[in-house]
Amino acid sequence: MKRVLDAFVSALAYFTILPVGNRKAPGPDALAALPYAGALVGALTGAAAWAVSFVGSQALVVAAAFGAAIVLTGAIHVDGFLDTCDALFASVTPQRRLEILKDPRHGTFAIAGFAVVVVVWLAALRGFTPAQLPASLAFAAALARWGAVLNALVYPSAPGGSSSSALAAKPPIFIVGITGVLLGAAAWCFGSLFIVLVPTAAALALLVGRGLRASFGGLSGDLYGFVIVVLETGLLVALEAMLAAGV
Repeated sequence: MKRVLDAFVSALAYFTILPVGNRKAPGPDALAALPYAGALVGALTGAAAWAVSFVGSQALVVAAAFGAAIVLTGAIHVDGFLDTCDALFASVTPQRRLEILKDPRHGTFAIAGFAVVVVVWLAALRGFTPAQLPASLAFAAALARWGAVLNALVYPSAPGGSSSSALAAKPPIFIVGITGVLLGAAAWCFGSLFIVLVPTAAALALLVGRGLRASFGGLSGDLYGFVIVVLETGLLVALEAMLAAGV
């Protein structure tokens, strides 16, 4: 139990701005606990947006949900997404891509990529009722991060980006498996058909990871951030559509 708690605290310390523990590169246990940190961030984000609904418009609710998600994570995943866009879409060699990945400056591809994601992200948030946000954001955040962690079991790490050295060790497969089961149970709480989101998210995460491996020779922390942002945005779209359709 202490090992599990330590892993969760380590994941919170590194992947969020919550004042717990010491912020250091996460080990394999903390990486396996990333979905739980995501669930907490999503729940807090949704709760904040729901609270705003009592005093503000739907537009402010969406702004609160969007802004809080970035603030609470310290933009760590967004930063990885931006760095990856700059490196991934450049017509250069894999080695040069890794060099671009380390560059703290953001270029045209980063701006263009984030512009597209923001539009989709905000449009999806607009479709949720305030009461749906805490559970929906917690589920989407946890599932997106679980999908990213699956890549650590399959693909090798690559130099460059943040926390790459920590990704060299595989996260405990037992914890990753249990998390998948819990996510399936959480999906079932939304409705029996929602469970399809879990294997779909896993397949898409591994597919994106495979493409990134082909472009970079392996995965680094920044590339995992890219997977999380892409997957979480897609999950919000799917969740909103399924809830709106009354599935």
